[in-house]
Amino acid sequence: SEMFDTNDRQLAKELPTRRQRRTCVVNGLFGFATLTVALFLLCLRFDTSAARTADVLKVELSHGGVLVGRHRTSHSGRHMRAFMGVPYALPPVDELRFKPPVPYGAWAGEKHVIKDSPICIQRDPYRRDMEIEGSEDCLYLNVYTPEEHNQTSALPVMIYFHGGGFQCGSGVSSFYGPEFLLDRDVILVIGNYRVGPLGFLSTETLDCPGNFGLKDQVEILRWVQRNIAAFGGDPQSVTIFGNSAGGASVTYHMLSNSSKGLFHKAIIQSGTYYNPWAQPQYKGISARRTRQAAKLVGCDDQAKWPKLLKCLRGASAEKVVATVYQLFEWDFDPMVPYQPVVEPPHEGAFLTIPPREVEIPHGFSLPIMIGATSEEGLLKTAPLLNVPGLLDDYKQNFDWILPIQLQYDHHAPEVREEMTRKIVEFYFKDGHNYDKYNHQNITDVSHYLNYCMLI
Repeated sequence: SEMFDTNDRQLAKELPTRRQRRTCVVNGLFGFATLTVALFLLCLRFDTSAARTADVLKVELSHGGVLVGRHRTSHSGRHMRAFMGVPYALPPVDELRFKPPVPYGAWAGEKHVIKDSPICIQRDPYRRDMEIEGSEDCLYLNVYTPEEHNQTSALPVMIYFHGGGFQCGSGVSSFYGPEFLLDRDVILVIGNYRVGPLGFLSTETLDCPGNFGLKDQVEILRWVQRNIAAFGGDPQSVTIFGNSAGGASVTYHMLSNSSKGLFHKAIIQSGTYYNPWAQPQYKGISARRTRQAAKLVGCDDQAKWPKLLKCLRGASAEKVVATVYQLFEWDFDPMVPYQPVVEPPHEGAFLTIPPREVEIPHGFSLPIMIGATSEEGLLKTAPLLNVPGLLDDYKQNFDWILPIQLQYDHHAPEVREEMTRKIVEFYFKDGHNYDKYNHQNITDVSHYLNYCMLI
């Protein structure tokens, strides 16, 4: 009995400790279960979020193929979707060189479009190093959309055409990014188009009518009409805009029947088809330059057009592009050796009538914004003060260079002389004395002729 009492007393002492242990075990098991459930829910939430994010970045095009884009952030921190390097036409290589763009076909499954495409092969005359860069396989575009917006209807669309005198430039994001425009509820589309001889070489015949770079732009407009609704865009609210050659391109689309109905508003920045460098070449000039280019790459420049073009299609793209530099007559003038042309009438022609002869261009009935940036004439005149020897050469050969620089060299000699005399009388103090005053004046002339006409 005494022993029993002793054991009871010992058990009584241990009971709280045992209860504490059981409580700790139960609490531990409960805590572990709670943690497990929490982790499970977190993973489930993460998986759901990841799936939702992945779905946001997927867009099914009209032909059934799927694009998978990436996230980007706007200037103000707004989240956007970027679909970069989207093919809109087949690579214009081999037999497709010097031909209109062929729409890119359908594909099955997903295509990841998360980085810029190569730029169209070119030689940038404004950099002066004259390095050839880019690829012929370049007909791609970028689409940028907000991830979320407050609009209840489809978003307006803006399509940008880059500048570069029809000789260079691209739509890559490092140069023309979406960071500022995508602070707004808008969808932005920017594409590459062929430039230089690969975009604008012409025989002035049906063999090679030309304007391929502008026809690339038309294909971009058509691609937007077919597909932009899948991105949340409104195909009936499309604004085209561009600077320099891009601005001139906008005005060409405003008069070309190929572009009619594919856009609804226009913004023209520092370039129109009235500028000398953007006007269609005078008859015979494009054909002559095509023969010059053929000779420079080693083709028979006197051959008939089919044979000559076959040879040009067989030459390397680098050789063809290099002809740009060899067609300059003084420094980097004429500024645009390969430019738009009036084509012979045919199905798919972009321009068959000189712009000044079009009575009422369809695009001029649309809402338009137009303007220029001050002092853009410095693009041509700043090198006179910065490149050694250039100013001396300019002053010594003024009567010959000015018509080339201001692009009235196609006139008869007596007309050129009269125009030069009047320009000097009106704009130049003390004749040909090229001081700071005269430099500003010739900058103003260049600014007006190259960027401000039609404004």
